[in-house]
Amino acid sequence: MRRFICFLMCAAALAGPGRVFALQEPEGLEAASAAVLINAETGAEVCGRNTQTPVEAAGLRRLPALLAVCRAFDGGEITESTPLRVSERAARERGATAFLAAGERIEAGPVLKAAVMLTAGDAIRALLEAAYPADGGRSAVNSVLSELGAAPADDPMGEGCAFTVGELAAVTLGLAKSPAWLKYSSCYTDTLTHESGQVTELVNPNRLVRFYSGCFGAATGSVGQTEYAGAFIAKRAGTTFCAVITGMPDSKSRFALASSMLDSGFAAYRAAAIERAKAMLVPVTGGVKGQVEAEVEGGAYILLPAGDLKITSEAELPGFVEAPVEKGSVLGRLIIKNASGEAITELCLKAAETVEKAGFADAFTAAARSWLRHG
Repeated sequence: MRRFICFLMCAAALAGPGRVFALQEPEGLEAASAAVLINAETGAEVCGRNTQTPVEAAGLRRLPALLAVCRAFDGGEITESTPLRVSERAARERGATAFLAAGERIEAGPVLKAAVMLTAGDAIRALLEAAYPADGGRSAVNSVLSELGAAPADDPMGEGCAFTVGELAAVTLGLAKSPAWLKYSSCYTDTLTHESGQVTELVNPNRLVRFYSGCFGAATGSVGQTEYAGAFIAKRAGTTFCAVITGMPDSKSRFALASSMLDSGFAAYRAAAIERAKAMLVPVTGGVKGQVEAEVEGGAYILLPAGDLKITSEAELPGFVEAPVEKGSVLGRLIIKNASGEAITELCLKAAETVEKAGFADAFTAAARSWLRHG
């Protein structure tokens, strides 16, 4: 088994399994019916409460539909200049609203802005119908739910659906990768001008966008005058956390708990990029290529205690492998150690490409090239 050491500076972000260090419980967590704090770079759950219990998500139930809409914009199925006509069904959508009127004609861009800033039901429904006219977005939303491992929904807007906070966090992290969502997610105030000339003031109900350093969006909701929920995502110094909360008694306590959870995450952890000093190559015998590169499974990130400024990695790889080698097959492991030399996690090293077994013609060609090179 060959070993070599790469020195790494803790600079940016972990994906994959890793040790999660003890985190002091954020103040007020016990008041939530469910809550979770997840590191975006690694997917590591830092703290939580009833994370696997499906709960009434209020306006957050529309997030899968919003992700389906944003993917349609990102993929070019719809553009901000696309004209759309608001249906009666969209205009009647309950919950947060952009005050779209049935029959109103408007470009998709301003409607997207309202959908992202307010999680406005009428705006999201109108965009779903425009982007997915065949079924009003039902298949696209159920595709999102399938990725989450959630049951398909009869209503693409999530009416009657319950989600775990972990599922809602996964949707929020999906939105954070969407250029369409990011264009408007951090806007706090704006306007939407209707076909009639009437202007609707758009005020983002997520107060953390304005008042919490690093917060760049997500959504809020409530059931009646109780059961306040929210999803919040913030980034500081290359580390991103997503907090999802449901069942808070009022709006103020919801924002206070979200701030406390995010503060705890940023104070306790730092996401660090695993940067290899050189390519990790494994010799291949009997293959069409003489070597294959080993790459870190799932990415090159690890979550560390905030005080750890330097880590090292030790790769354990075989002296050679025999062809054929399938892309993604496990070749070895990368052991991550802190500055004290303590192993803190291990990551799989997998083949970066497929190397086919060499046939007679390949062997003859290789031999001829070798003879010419040395002749």
